[in-house]
Amino acid sequence: MKFFAAVLLLILCGCSAAPSLPPAPESGKIGRDSLYRTVVALAAEGGNLGRFRALQGRIDELGLTHLARTEPIDWFSLQNNLLIEVPGTTPRIVYLTAHYDKTDANPLKFLSLLLNGALDEFISWSFLSQGAIDNATGVAVALELAAALSESPPGPFTYRILFPGAEESGMRGSRAHVARLSKQEKERILIAVNIDSVGVAFSPNCVTTGISDEELVEQVGTLADSLGVYLGQEPFSPGLSSDYVPFQSASFSEDLLLGLETNLVGGLLPQRSWFTSSHELPVLNFSACNLFDGKDYLAYVLHVPFGRLHGPRDNLQQVDLARLHEQFNIGYFLLRSWEEDPSLIDSSRY
Repeated sequence: MKFFAAVLLLILCGCSAAPSLPPAPESGKIGRDSLYRTVVALAAEGGNLGRFRALQGRIDELGLTHLARTEPIDWFSLQNNLLIEVPGTTPRIVYLTAHYDKTDANPLKFLSLLLNGALDEFISWSFLSQGAIDNATGVAVALELAAALSESPPGPFTYRILFPGAEESGMRGSRAHVARLSKQEKERILIAVNIDSVGVAFSPNCVTTGISDEELVEQVGTLADSLGVYLGQEPFSPGLSSDYVPFQSASFSEDLLLGLETNLVGGLLPQRSWFTSSHELPVLNFSACNLFDGKDYLAYVLHVPFGRLHGPRDNLQQVDLARLHEQFNIGYFLLRSWEEDPSLIDSSRY
């Protein structure tokens, strides 16, 4: 009965009018309006294929199309990854990642999850979330950083800005992307910086401890203080992860176990990400502090979307534009500090 009641609730809610999109706020600060336009563009789309097209549209508006390319994920997804590559003066690579897809906690999504997200595009009508927080906010910051980097003279790093799809289906997009990288290419990567669910009204931005490189956590904390910006330092809520995982460490056994953890029996299906070379890399993860509350965990047990994320509470009204712009500033000045002194990342890697 619980299953059918939940499905009935989703159908009734799905037939109601979508939440209205508030007008862009007035702002004299550079980058705020552009950040907001990206969030609105993705939030206005009902499904992940539409969000991908909206992202492509924003890339074109920012004059970055010539730097962009798409790549397929694997055999279980209709979604694609999108990459922007800003060349530098050396082959050393810095990754920025922010997934563009969204999801809901509902019975249909749970069924799709068991198939590694293969049904996502057919059940997207049931998603009540606008995906404004998770993760149009991260996409907006990463895209604005890509635009800023492309307008500056080439620095010492090649920047790869990766917008993975299917993050909400076991990080399928980033896992497949990392698996395609050769061992030699992985040796060129200095760090991967992941941005997922930032600039929210209910909680300040955080750098995630226990995941992010400890020295870099200290660096970014000092930088935030110098900018006069509050940046918390907290571990992820239990059970949460994001696209930093495949960059941090990967091998066949690790990917197999990750698939079983995130997709249960779906982890036994053949997947592109099994065929990865082993590696370990430093990562930084930015997310809002205390993203999950008790309702989020209960939502996952019951498969009914009433948590902060993965349901109708994830909407544009929950985006704090000032905090979103603060996250952009932290990212921008962090990258500039690394360009001025590359040894700040990890001098042992070059």
